Parts: sequence; structure tokens; C-alpha cells
Amino acid sequence: MKIVLTGGGTGGHIFPALAFIRECKKEYPDAEFLYIGTSKGLEADLVPREGVAFEAIEITGFKRSLSLENFKTVARFFKGTKKSKEILRRFNPDCVIGTGGYVCGPVVYAASKLKIPTIIHEQNSVAGLTNKFLSRYVDKIAICFEEVSDSFPSEKIVFTGNPRASEVVNIEATNALNAYRLDSAKPTVLAFGGSRGARPLNEAVWKILPEWKDKDYQLLYVTGNVHYEKNKKKNFKPLIWVKISVWFLSSTICQKF
Repeated sequence: MKIVLTGGGTGGHIFPALAFIRECKKEYPDAEFLYIGTSKGLEADLVPREGVAFEAIEITGFKRSLSLENFKTVARFFKGTKKSKEILRRFNPDCVIGTGGYVCGPVVYAASKLKIPTIIHEQNSVAGLTNKFLSRYVDKIAICFEEVSDSFPSEKIVFTGNPRASEVVNIEATNALNAYRLDSAKPTVLAFGGSRGARPLNEAVWKILPEWKDKDYQLLYVTGNVHYEKNKKKNFKPLIWVKISVWFLSSTICQKF
């Protein structure tokens, strides 16, 4: 059995795909996998670490406002579709699974045109633009939230949940706190804006930090790789800086009160 997966941009699209691969390998040890992403996305780093074959295409997302870049994106889409067809013909997969992000567009579209069985996976309660576009071409649509059903053809929908959730559901909170040198007996707040971080969240956390000095709880603050160095330069004294990679590959800052 050969399976192609595609998805990128954020960890929320990549980690479910990797979780699926790990679980599938348990059931089908001889299965072969190929991941198609972009060379600039997180997937270019995360996927090879898992020992999964990786190939890249060039594609960008649409700007939500009127922009000349959108014309370039259309051109990249057709170019990416052509390259995706070449990759798919060479690998000859039994199915193609897209987990979200703009890179899924040309890959899954190309698969549908080649008559390869296709699936998209929507992790969110609000459908992404790429998955909305692909929904008319794919064979099945896997969802995690019933609320998103209205965005897709009902006859294609299958409620599966998120493969990543099954991997983290049994993680002990105490072990996680100990890993970051936090007190397991204290109430803990997690500030987390996703695999790349979120600028508004980072700004909000830094704004309220001075008010938290005397609080009897602790904060695990995940900046995201993009914002880590900038935040570290602020040198807020009560912070304990711990730059390590966790499952979402975000730089982490721990503060103990």
C-alpha cells in the first residue's frame, strides 16, 4: 500500500498527518508513505525527522484583499498541479490525503484529476479555504467537529476526530510540568498561540506580565519560533528562558512565581 499525504503551513495541519502515518504503520508495517509540502513550511523540517520521504512544490496562499500576488498564486497553483501530477505518477499511490493548508490545493486537485482516491481532513470547526475548494473534487471528507458539516457535501462527510488527539490524550500533566521545571502542586496557565506563535497573543502576555508577579500560580508561555528571539531580548527578569523543542516545535519560555 502506498499513501501520499500533504498539508502544511502550521503544525495543526502537519501533526495529524504524522500521527496518521505512525498509526498506519502499526497496522500496515509494509506501507509506503510520501509527504508533499513546501520547502519553506514547517513540514520541510518536521516530516524528514520522522523518516518519511518528502518532496516539495512551490505554492503560496491567496491574499484576502485585492492583490497582484493573487495572480501569481494562480500561476503557482497550475505549476504546482503539474509538478504534483509528475510526482504522483512516479510514486503511484493508492490514495492521497490532504490535512489542510494551501499546499493541499494543487496536490489533492492533481490526484483527483488522475482518478486517485482522495480524502481531506478538516481539524477545525470552521472550514479552511483550501478544503472548501477541494471538497467538490475529493471522495471523502474527514471532520473533527459536527459544526463544520454545513461547509461540505453531506454525502462525503465522515466523522473521524483528530489522529493527533489519540497520541496526547494519555499524557500525564505532572510529567509535562516537571519537564519545564514547574511545580505540579500549583495552578498552571498555558499561553499558547500555535506552532508558529501568534503576535497578538505574545503582545497580550507581555502586557499583563507585570501584574502577575505576586500571583500564586505559574505560567507556561509558548512564544512560537517566530517570536522567540524578539521576546527574549526584552529580558523580563522573572522569566526562566528554556529554548527547547516540544511536539509543536515552538520555543518555550517558563515563568515561575
